[in-house]
Amino acid sequence: MQKRKLWFGLAALAAGWGFDFLFWGKQGGLSFLVWTVLLLVLGYLLAWREKKKPSLWSIVLTVMILGFAIIPAWRSESFTRVSSTMVTLLGLLLLISTFLNGHWLHFRVVDFITRMFTSIGAGITRGFGLLAADENGVPPLPGQKTKARRFGSVVLGIVMALPIVIMLGAILASADPIFSDTLQNIFNTDRLPEYLFRFVYIVIGSYLILGLLLHAILPKREPEKPETNKASMKPFLGWTECAIVLGAVDALFILFVVIQVKYLFGGAANINAAGYTFSEYARRGFGELVAVAVISLALYLVMHTITKRESRGSFIGFTVLSVLMMANVLVMLASSLQRLLLYESAYSFSELRTYTHVFIFWLAALILATIVFQITNRQGHFGLALMLMIVGFTATLGIMNVDAFVARQNIKLGLTDASKEISDRARLDVNYLATLSSDAVPVLVEAYKDKSLASDTHDLLGVTLACRTKEFTDAAVTDWQSIRFGELQAKKLLLENRSLWSSYVVTENEYGHAVKLGNDEYSCYGYDWMD
Repeated sequence: MQKRKLWFGLAALAAGWGFDFLFWGKQGGLSFLVWTVLLLVLGYLLAWREKKKPSLWSIVLTVMILGFAIIPAWRSESFTRVSSTMVTLLGLLLLISTFLNGHWLHFRVVDFITRMFTSIGAGITRGFGLLAADENGVPPLPGQKTKARRFGSVVLGIVMALPIVIMLGAILASADPIFSDTLQNIFNTDRLPEYLFRFVYIVIGSYLILGLLLHAILPKREPEKPETNKASMKPFLGWTECAIVLGAVDALFILFVVIQVKYLFGGAANINAAGYTFSEYARRGFGELVAVAVISLALYLVMHTITKRESRGSFIGFTVLSVLMMANVLVMLASSLQRLLLYESAYSFSELRTYTHVFIFWLAALILATIVFQITNRQGHFGLALMLMIVGFTATLGIMNVDAFVARQNIKLGLTDASKEISDRARLDVNYLATLSSDAVPVLVEAYKDKSLASDTHDLLGVTLACRTKEFTDAAVTDWQSIRFGELQAKKLLLENRSLWSSYVVTENEYGHAVKLGNDEYSCYGYDWMD
């Protein structure tokens, strides 16, 4: 028992200290991948020492987690980095809750939620049980004093006392210069609050990680395999009420689709005939239609959960109304995609439009899967389908390189004569290119080297690349924890080829760096937002 305390405690402290070492005062990058690998290695080593064998599906999940942990170490585009980080952390929680059994493959939506919250609760409570147990692993009785409990009381007292003493000491130091000088000689008071804060969060973080490791490797009880198609709660809504709700929604959707068909497939001519400009119609609606699709999916899940379907007729009726609703939603998604394509053809691509573009396809795949599950009466598999949809969406963003895709499409659109007939904004938007991350640099360099490029587009790319080169030249050397491999590649390309765009001189004005091109001056910083 003492050895178990030692090894689990050392592993938790290593993970807690590793987090501080990798992230404190550092930009996110390689650090997240290293910390994820550290957690996984520690967990698997402890499982091996305890002679606990992970499930095959846990190994599959581990590979997926590592794949998503690589993305923040490679990409610089913010949303892809944040979404892959969140998927990695949720994957770690899922791995902790199913490490020995691999039950996640059979989870319903409610199982995903409850098991993850159970893991969080175990992180808060399980550590104390190990630390307080005696050498035989027996926890103390309520009120019984043990060495571990006394030690825990001492640690808790210290943690509570530190902020109070620091606050009062700071007030006294400001009140008396001699006392302040004495403290300065004894401690480096400028950094002392920082060190104390870091000590406290390392201790708290290590304790939570200890509980999570125990829950994954030494669960208090082996959870039963979920019954995938078993209802998560007892239905209480009558079939008649449900039929009225779904029927009303279906009627509304059918009316919308009938009106939309003419404009969905008729092109810009029908839009103008209806009294709307091309840009007005293209700009409005695609976000709202995606929201309707998500709400409809949620409505289906709620109705499926709470509605009593005790006869074969009620099941068939529910299936017909649900499938009809989903079919209409798919048509709406097609309309949303069509609007988005019109908007992109007129006003080029942006990061947000690209996210929406990818999301529509994955949402459509989820809706199709939902229809199949409803028809085959396997609705319990929706949870796994939802998980795969989130994983697929995030993986697609990481693999496609959003900012490189946006830059490539905008350059291509700027060269397309058809787009110029639609919008006078088809000219390359150098201000927006300036807002893209370093992920776009390889595409910009490749396009600049294209001999067939129009002179004005060539100049605008030269302005962008000159600004990027200045940014990397002036940037401070970063720690290895903050390394992003895509950024290293971009820096290498810019520095190797900077002579190609050296004629575009970066100057400094009252707003920052800019490049003068003819009578125009282009800022190196672009603007903050583009939907």
